[in-house]
Amino acid sequence: MRTLSQASRKRPGPRAAAKRPVNGMSPAGVRNQLAAIVEYCNDAIFTRTVEGIITTWNAAAERIFGYSAAEMIGRSGHRLLPPGHRDEFRGLLNRIRQGEAVRQFETERRRKDGRRIHVSLTLSPVRDAARRLTAFSTIARDIAEERQMRSVLVRREHELQDLFDEASVGLILLTRDGIILRTNRAFSELTHLNPGQMAGCALAEFHPDAALMKSLLERLAARQTLHNFPTELRARDGQTRHVLVDANVLWEHGRFVHSRWFVRDISRRKQLERELLELSEHERRGFAQELHDGLGQQLGGIAYLSNVLREKLTERNAAEAGEATRIFGLVRDAIEQTRRISRGLSPIRAEPDGLMFALRELASQTTELFRVRCDFNCVQPVLIGDVSLAAHLYRIAQEAVNNALKHAKPRRLQVHLRQMRDKITLAVMDDGKGIGKISPQRQGLGLHIMKYRAGLVRGILTVRPRRGRGTEVICSVIHTEAKARSRRKPATVH
Repeated sequence: MRTLSQASRKRPGPRAAAKRPVNGMSPAGVRNQLAAIVEYCNDAIFTRTVEGIITTWNAAAERIFGYSAAEMIGRSGHRLLPPGHRDEFRGLLNRIRQGEAVRQFETERRRKDGRRIHVSLTLSPVRDAARRLTAFSTIARDIAEERQMRSVLVRREHELQDLFDEASVGLILLTRDGIILRTNRAFSELTHLNPGQMAGCALAEFHPDAALMKSLLERLAARQTLHNFPTELRARDGQTRHVLVDANVLWEHGRFVHSRWFVRDISRRKQLERELLELSEHERRGFAQELHDGLGQQLGGIAYLSNVLREKLTERNAAEAGEATRIFGLVRDAIEQTRRISRGLSPIRAEPDGLMFALRELASQTTELFRVRCDFNCVQPVLIGDVSLAAHLYRIAQEAVNNALKHAKPRRLQVHLRQMRDKITLAVMDDGKGIGKISPQRQGLGLHIMKYRAGLVRGILTVRPRRGRGTEVICSVIHTEAKARSRRKPATVH
């Protein structure tokens, strides 16, 4: 494009300019083309002098404002101004006189029928060859539908914002690295912080296991999803809550936008479930005690009387002596069966060493009943004063042993119990055929029960193939109240 200075240095004569074609088209053809574009444009296009007199008016202006060209050309454009917009219009003119172009200025104008319409105005100065302002052009676009759409979008956005903020589950938006972009009120109640205070923080700050949080973020980045994933959240005051997490990622053209986390607080449910299991264990212990102290003593009395009767009949050489002997034997078997049932219902003694003795008994019974060697190894005593914790660990070991006997067909089982500082580890290992890779669809009832019990005591359960052959089930629990007593001689029990 030639500038004004370039044109002044070498200006062709009028005839040369009139004859010079523009892009293969004569100046008259160019003017006709531009006029057609203006005439058939969907936006209102008109020009005014600096005094505000309209000099051109296209078809779209007639459609939008309702005035014909004959009604507007040569007249003032003030008739298009609704009451109260005169000062606004003068301000626009001042900007034009200062050489400024006004672009997409949203305002109101008045139609011929008096109805107000919303328009977007673009005003441009028109200057002569001497750069004097001679007029200004106006492009007016009817934005009624656009404003209506924006209003709907704003309303929908407000509704979504309200849904996000008032949702009964915690909602979080995270970056790929786990930085919090946005949270709602329900999640802030879990952490005891306002949503604004959490923006920019790492979610790992609210999780007791940073390594696990890193693993979850890596799974999401690998296009995996989380569904009903049990974990914990820790508030700034140190309070820990049990939660279930569902999470997925919003992708756009292969780009990670953010991950969306849905967090449900199940602390109350966990507490009720723990209390229910504790109540069940209490009832088991009570029933076992009743069997031992009630039925067991009665059977003991019957055994004593039947033995006395047997001895008397034997002294008399009575024919009934053999029957009395059989009765005495049956009663002794009933007593032994009662004791076994009692021990099975409540295997944990109410002493710190109760878990060790119960696991040793489990190993002994397994060897005796199933003819599969089962060893219990405990290098140093592990003393647990929490009977509930000891009961959960025992049931996990019992379930692991039963699963191995049922599915793995092992020749040998090993039960290990050890403590390192405040970490108690229980392991059950077999040399059976192994389990291979465990998918969520393959998890049976036994594995679910073991994981559930581990979760109740805030432990971590791992089930994996052993090197070479077999399977190992490992449960690790942090329990600061458990104290190990070192002894010079290993307390290994087989």
